[in-house]
Amino acid sequence: MSLALTGIGVTSGIAMGRVHRLTPGELALPEYHLEAGAVNTEVTRIRQAAQRSERFLGEVMTRVSGRGSETARDLLEAHRLMLRDPMLIDATCERISEQRINAEWALAQQSEQLQEEFRRLDDEYLALRREDLEQAVGLVQRELAEQPTTDIDARIPHHLDRTILVASELGPAELTLLSQRRVAGLITEHGAPYSHAAILARSLEIPMVVGVHHALELLQEDEEVIIDGHYGSVLAEVDDSLRRHYAEKLDATLRHRNDLKRYLGRPSLTADRQPFCLHGNAELPLEFKRCLDARVEGIGLMRTEYMFLEENLPDEESQYRAYSNAVRTMNGRSITIRTLDAGGDKLPAALELTRGPNPALGLRGLRLSLSIADAFRNQLRAILRASTLGPVRILLPMLTSVAEIHQARQLIAECREQLRNEGVKIDPDLPVGGMIETPAAALDIESMAPELDFLAIGTNDLIQYVLAVDRQDELVSHIYDPTHRGILELITRIVEAGRRHDREVTVCGELAGDPAAVRMLIGLGVHHFSLPPAQVGAVKKSLIECNSRRCRELVESYRSGNALPDGTDLLTALAERGC
Repeated sequence: MSLALTGIGVTSGIAMGRVHRLTPGELALPEYHLEAGAVNTEVTRIRQAAQRSERFLGEVMTRVSGRGSETARDLLEAHRLMLRDPMLIDATCERISEQRINAEWALAQQSEQLQEEFRRLDDEYLALRREDLEQAVGLVQRELAEQPTTDIDARIPHHLDRTILVASELGPAELTLLSQRRVAGLITEHGAPYSHAAILARSLEIPMVVGVHHALELLQEDEEVIIDGHYGSVLAEVDDSLRRHYAEKLDATLRHRNDLKRYLGRPSLTADRQPFCLHGNAELPLEFKRCLDARVEGIGLMRTEYMFLEENLPDEESQYRAYSNAVRTMNGRSITIRTLDAGGDKLPAALELTRGPNPALGLRGLRLSLSIADAFRNQLRAILRASTLGPVRILLPMLTSVAEIHQARQLIAECREQLRNEGVKIDPDLPVGGMIETPAAALDIESMAPELDFLAIGTNDLIQYVLAVDRQDELVSHIYDPTHRGILELITRIVEAGRRHDREVTVCGELAGDPAAVRMLIGLGVHHFSLPPAQVGAVKKSLIECNSRRCRELVESYRSGNALPDGTDLLTALAERGC
């Protein structure tokens, strides 16, 4: 009988191969006080360890190429920036000097202080920053313990195309090295669907299951295992019948991936000839090129937060360069630029904002931008200037009241007038839309819609706020339900308001990239979707093959409280009967 282990599948796919266990060596992290004459030596020691860690990351970045390379470089660069942050190494050196303690002890103290600050300011974005910190500190700790990450070269085979690697956890640097050796699949005991390793594995299309408890204890070196990323399962002690079954599924998966590419050039029409529109989500330059390759009709969501991660706020010119490059890259296709969507916890310390006890309900999104009007004007002016190079729209995040829209429009009008007086050309009719992602905005949509030129539904935050569920929290993540009738009622309310006021409504949360969920959305009357470019093929195929009328009937029946056919859940019913 086969042994079945369960975890969380973060990359949908199948992998078959033999186990290689990557068991981490225990780091020796001593704690001791220093003699006065030894302080400078210890400071030099940690700075050199940090420099070696940076050098290692740089070497890995130069070796990255092919699929997923942009994501890998971005994550590795984030770790390099963390190592350069004065709050980490410089502050650790100060601890060494002031407290006369060794480097390992000082680094552990400083890391814990920063982690505690991140925990107090907990949100989805900060979860990734905590992960950056953990992994950057881990690199330095290994250098201090003379167990550098470069040891991975000696600890694993050089050809892994038939190997399933099992580890406690993996960072982007390790995963990048494994991908270069063509690892077949990955299993980790810890991890989350939105961890950096998971994001990178999806980008590299490596089947991966995380959160498989006791995997290192239960799986033996060189035994044959199968990963099913869709179900988050790991099968060991497999028999011939199961092996043949999954070999056939693997072949079918590879054929399906190639088949999806055929849909990119097809007309965006459902089976019953209803049009739909697919836009891409993008942030970094290479993502815009990916969107072009996926043949999207434009950029439905350009995130701008990455420009605000440095110690100082970006000036107008640096932002203008980023926006103008994006507009030129898209070559006439529209770009919707979302203004800074962040909380005070995500911005440079130089702002010295008052940080509330709960950033999720505090100064964030548009309300933050309105509180730092000068920085907001810089962003608006940069966007307005870029609007002469191609079609551009402004998207305001985290709306809760009509008054906020009026304030933002007043600032936009002032920036327009300033630029005209300076002799700068701008698009006089640049559209301004709003992100509907709070219950307040959804419930007051009849008042908001006339004040906006278009509407974008941010389903990620809307679902979390409505259900009071943090999808990253494994204790409650099972309650995170996009098909909850309360969610469907709010989406319907927004869509109907958009129709009454002749406003385009786009969904740009994760639901827009889910081939099953988009049928639910089209059943609710949504026809505009903005999604990551890697998911365009699967989503387009699902929509082309669906019958929008049947999807609408199923969704309306579900909303009315009727049981679904065969007792299935809504998404399964749409997949089986929505064609």
